[in-house]
Amino acid sequence: MQDCQKAHRGKIAVVTGASGGIGAAVCAKLNAEGAKVIALDRHDGPGSAGIDRRIVDIANTAALQNTVAQIASDHGRIDIWVNNAGFLERQAALDITVDDWSKSIDVNLTAAFFGAQAAARVMKDGGGGSIVNLSSYAGLKARPNCAPYAAAKAAIAHLTSCLAIEWGPLNIRVNAIAPGYIETPMSAWMHADPEQKAIYLGRTPLGRMGQPTEIADSVSFLASDAAGYITGHVLGVDGGIGRS
Repeated sequence: MQDCQKAHRGKIAVVTGASGGIGAAVCAKLNAEGAKVIALDRHDGPGSAGIDRRIVDIANTAALQNTVAQIASDHGRIDIWVNNAGFLERQAALDITVDDWSKSIDVNLTAAFFGAQAAARVMKDGGGGSIVNLSSYAGLKARPNCAPYAAAKAAIAHLTSCLAIEWGPLNIRVNAIAPGYIETPMSAWMHADPEQKAIYLGRTPLGRMGQPTEIADSVSFLASDAAGYITGHVLGVDGGIGRS
């Protein structure tokens, strides 16, 4: 049986959107399991032993690619890449502007693709690796007031399958997680609207919001050797709401 405390010992892991919420939890989990973690975000995050924090706007493709090249130069390889960075601004579809649309697609989809591409170019020369994308329950089941976000996350789910098929022969596994309602700053709107919160949690079979650590546990599993024969899969970590 795999020793969970050593699941990622010696691996080089990169996490985007790493300064808080799910990203911070993923960094802490991988770090605790022995990985050398490089945390990417537009903002600095809390200092943690073993975590190398680098400030980069992942929506700037050239800056992202340069950062990946520097990581490869510093460490010689990338074993795990986690596309966690996300952006959600709740708006009615009739009110969305071109700029609103572009910002959401740039962060939630375009940056994820080019991050995965840059990581895969390093991984193929190092014998393979694991990429974990963050999709969303909203990308698999329609919700109001988040059309650009939902469209991008739906695309992430399908992109995961496309990349898994194409990069499997390179020994690069690509999977995704589709979180439900997780206790993060992105879900703060639910606390401001108790009535809506009660409705959504009432549709969730487990009857509660998830915690960032629960997403981090799933990321760690999909990135680990224990999931070595899993690729192209979208794992719902949503309290069951995706099946309700």
